[in-house]
Amino acid sequence: MEVIYADEVFLENLIVDYLLLAVTGRIAGTGTKRLRALAAAALGGAYALLARLSGWALWDAWPVRILVGLLMVLTVFGASERLFRLALLFFGVSAAFAGAVMAGALIRGEGVSGAAIGRVSLPALILAFAVFYALFSAVFSAVARARVRGGTAQLTIRRGGRRVRVTALLDTGNCLRSALTGLPVAVCSLEAAAPLLDGEALRILRTTPDTAEALVKLSEAGDYSFFPVPYRAVGVKGGLLPAFRPDSVTLGGRPLNVAVAVARSGVSDGQGYAAIVGV
Repeated sequence: MEVIYADEVFLENLIVDYLLLAVTGRIAGTGTKRLRALAAAALGGAYALLARLSGWALWDAWPVRILVGLLMVLTVFGASERLFRLALLFFGVSAAFAGAVMAGALIRGEGVSGAAIGRVSLPALILAFAVFYALFSAVFSAVARARVRGGTAQLTIRRGGRRVRVTALLDTGNCLRSALTGLPVAVCSLEAAAPLLDGEALRILRTTPDTAEALVKLSEAGDYSFFPVPYRAVGVKGGLLPAFRPDSVTLGGRPLNVAVAVARSGVSDGQGYAAIVGV
């Protein structure tokens, strides 16, 4: 008779589901909010525990698994037109990881049945995921680098259901970082970023040259999404740029976890790019 430890089943599935959702967010370029991902992973852990303890075959049926997976993706990423694609991506990542675990079981001579995954210890699961994630990161980074040519790449920024795609200069000297969020900062011209901004915010940023004053006006208008980023440049002692946290950013198809600052005076001096990204 199989002995099932409820706490171990729940914890193992919670950890693995959390990591799989994090990888899904990285591939999609959306990132994941930790509390949302934790809630979704807890849902996955509770489902796995229920399926193991109930003994009811329906809980382990594919339609139920798909429904639970959709609920997990919905919990993390919210309802959007990309929900179906994100769900497919999550299922694909999960299948790839399951294949990696089963391959490890085969190498150890434990067979390749689906039950083999359930018998893998938590440390072994974490180790398998670490190897899986390292290989994924190496391949994904190599593909992204191959898509970047000539010192520029396509930068895609999403915010509030809107999207802009601009040419960005890859600048090894750009070390700009937000002290408030701790994130690296990509700089985009205001006009290029305009489609991402509400009308009032765009008007304030266009008509108020002083960043501190602009931030005050934005907060008075009820927009608290902008924050100041100090910067220095050649010939400039120092200044502030208004910045915001986008929903997602990708560079040449590679997800970036960055804040985006807007430059009212532009960034390229007619050189054909509308943003600067540190590499």
